[in-house]
Amino acid sequence: MSPANQATNFPRPFNENYNLIDTLGRGGMGFVYKAIDRRLNREVALKVLDSSSDEEAIQRFYLEAQAMKEMDHQNVVHVYDFGKQNNQLFIAMTYVDGVALSDILQKQSQLSFSSIEIIIKQIARGLLYAHSKGIVHRDVKPSNIMVTHDNRVYIMDFGISYIQEMEKERLTKTGMTMGTPEYMSPEQCHGDEVTLQSDIYSMGVILYEMTCGRLPFNGNRPVEIAIKHVQEPPPDPRQFRPDMPAGLSELILKCLKKKLNERFHDMQEFLDACDAVFPQKDTRSTAKVTGRKLSLFSHGRESIAEVATKIPSKAKKIHRKLTALALSIFPLIIILMVLLMLTHKPESTLRELEWDEAVGNFETKTLENDGSVGYGLSNLSDGDLKTAWLNNMPLKPQNPVLSLYFKNNTLITHLGIAVGYQKSVDDLFGDRFRIFKKPKTITIESADGFKQKVSLANIKGMQYPNIQAVETTELKIYLDEIYDGENEDFAISEIRLLGMEIN
Repeated sequence: MSPANQATNFPRPFNENYNLIDTLGRGGMGFVYKAIDRRLNREVALKVLDSSSDEEAIQRFYLEAQAMKEMDHQNVVHVYDFGKQNNQLFIAMTYVDGVALSDILQKQSQLSFSSIEIIIKQIARGLLYAHSKGIVHRDVKPSNIMVTHDNRVYIMDFGISYIQEMEKERLTKTGMTMGTPEYMSPEQCHGDEVTLQSDIYSMGVILYEMTCGRLPFNGNRPVEIAIKHVQEPPPDPRQFRPDMPAGLSELILKCLKKKLNERFHDMQEFLDACDAVFPQKDTRSTAKVTGRKLSLFSHGRESIAEVATKIPSKAKKIHRKLTALALSIFPLIIILMVLLMLTHKPESTLRELEWDEAVGNFETKTLENDGSVGYGLSNLSDGDLKTAWLNNMPLKPQNPVLSLYFKNNTLITHLGIAVGYQKSVDDLFGDRFRIFKKPKTITIESADGFKQKVSLANIKGMQYPNIQAVETTELKIYLDEIYDGENEDFAISEIRLLGMEIN
């Protein structure tokens, strides 16, 4: 049965590794599903090519997988897997739990300048990374931008991107336009060669729309919009948003120059200009580590996605009635909370665990510059990814790379680990990392010698692999296999354990 006929039949297996649980959308080449990777018990977005697709669509699908698998950046969806199942090609990639920028703009029109800064800088950083890999997106638009509830921005759908090194073999022939008219650059509208400056233009249209609450060019037909992109200057943004910061209008209009050499040379130049419009705040106090709950943006900005999904004005009356009802039962809630506090038994609940001693057997140098000798205990759990543990690959893998010791007998139910990278610049957006080799499988051992092998994903950030709960006074971590990488060192940035002490 084809995906189209099964679109509402969930859950169901796709193959031995993936279960489909929902439909996220349909694109030009097939369906995108929400799925569960049964091997790692994680949610993924599974893009499946329509089995009736022609040869050109198949080649484009291969090209998208080839382009995306090269990218490992926090503002670009990551490809985990690519394969074929019953004559259907599929790509498994990051599942983003958030709101499309297009939906945000439908609900809000003009965005606050703080929201504009958060979104546009992350779009630019993601595109800067893609461009550094020789990949031009070619279809940058709000529906391809997702914003999560912690204000992380993801660029999606590199379906019509191409790798510049494949210029001679690319499928898009000169004179064939691909993209969305409202966001297409003049050279795309004209059928000319597409470069990274084309992505800058499309990003400039998004910046214009977020700021002004409207597009620079509109029309009844795509060809009308295309002609305006090629021939007409965009309206001055200040006439729609007089309160904009100094320099923002000039920034937008430089992105929208008709000639490529008059736009920003690259995304780094754009980001430098952005820093002048939205000056970097001093994060030494506001971004100070306050424990393990450090969010992506520690300066207290409200979630853009939550703002976009707030109760609309038409529902305010219902909202007031519900608020009145909530206030009427508030005293009862207080009484119940007091009773809960009096009867609560914290020793029987799961919480984040702390260890009393940590030993890193293979550490050769420290990057923390905190005056400590070796790797300080707090650095494994301080929520600061700038403090990574840098190691040479061990010559004797039978010895643990890390040993954690607990004062009391402890039940460990969950292991969280961040590996393979080190934050090198402490800024608000946190996307500048040094990349090291990442463990593929590790073995953890309890004090009584019980060992279990744990598989890790080749991703950036904290991950919580499945483990069997163990009761122990110590936990040893052994390195088994690694993912291929250029750097000969590997890094462990953070360790988090959940469980409870046992008296």
